[in-house]
Amino acid sequence: MTNLGFTEPLLSEFLDNIDNLDLDAFIARHKEELARVELGHFFDELVPPFFEKYILPEVPKGGKVLDLGCGRGTLIKLLVDRGINSEIVGLDIIEASEWEDISPDDARLCVVQEEDFVSFIEKEQPDAVVATWVFHHMEYEQQVRYLESLYKVLKGGSVIVLLEDAYADTIPPEMRQERHDALMQWSKEDRLKIMGAYDWIANRIFSMRTTMPVPFAYRTVEEWNEVLKKAGFAPIKDRYIGFPDNQDVHTPRSVIVASRALDNII
Repeated sequence: MTNLGFTEPLLSEFLDNIDNLDLDAFIARHKEELARVELGHFFDELVPPFFEKYILPEVPKGGKVLDLGCGRGTLIKLLVDRGINSEIVGLDIIEASEWEDISPDDARLCVVQEEDFVSFIEKEQPDAVVATWVFHHMEYEQQVRYLESLYKVLKGGSVIVLLEDAYADTIPPEMRQERHDALMQWSKEDRLKIMGAYDWIANRIFSMRTTMPVPFAYRTVEEWNEVLKKAGFAPIKDRYIGFPDNQDVHTPRSVIVASRALDNII
């Protein structure tokens, strides 16, 4: 956390009171610093090059791209700047103030609830769906519902790209093997708790998202491939990034890519 630029007073208050933290009071006292470091430095300066390296190469050139759970619109802006997709659509369940910075001529940003999700996808028919740090904020059953709905309504050849807080059981991390080894010393149940605690800190405190659900609904890379296959998708690529530097919390990161088979292929 010090690497991101948080000051010692903030970190000391947080760590000294972590067992009995008054969340609202803490955020009120440090709102300016939290916005400057987490929302400004991390999301506006560190996340874009991370997305450029690990997400943009997996998004097919041309065609329509749907950013599912687009949040502040970080990936949307990168896709617009890349300029090689015919249409860019962002979707979330709430509108972010940062959407005002994105021209409607460059991308369409939509608020869509789960009950309207299927009809929205049926109408839009994107060629690629990207979800960055979205699915682990859903309960397991909701993850399955969304993936099954996507498979049913997407056209053949469509691609789905997931960036998730996930480690792998069968492939080594690309970076920070020692952190992976430390994580694996815990039981699987405890690994989920550790990842959930980090996620809670990042979202509920540092990002000040006091309503963000953290249901501990994490899956390994292998489990994500299985749930995608059960929904009907064909896995294309999985990449266990590991534990990159310059992250707000040290959770494992992975990218999983799958496709919907062409309708005429059995």
